[in-house]
Amino acid sequence: MTYDPTKLDDLEMLVLLSRGLISYSDRVVAGEQEPFPYPDTLIRGFNQLCLICALQGVDRAKRPSSIPEFVKTWGGRPLLEWPLKLEISIYTLSADDQLIEPTLDGKPTQLCQELAKLLNRL
Repeated sequence: MTYDPTKLDDLEMLVLLSRGLISYSDRVVAGEQEPFPYPDTLIRGFNQLCLICALQGVDRAKRPSSIPEFVKTWGGRPLLEWPLKLEISIYTLSADDQLIEPTLDGKPTQLCQELAKLLNRL
């Protein structure tokens, strides 16, 4: 099986990240300080995000450098502020759409939960 990076899909990436963030958050709520190993879906989504950033020419300093950094900084950032051009045909992003609530508890947003439910459809 040959991997073809030109077939990356922004929706698939967001679904993987959402599902992974929910699993990650569940483990934090259960008392884990740094849930490692990270959920597989979070790793896969993170890898796709990094590759999409590279393919779109996002400066290396603006790309997420690790999963904890992604969770801490990108998760609570509105998707429209990500330094990417996201192409999601089934959903129109609004200015406040993000994957993690920008509060201290860092719970997954309603959008994150809805995207995670699409996992079985992909």
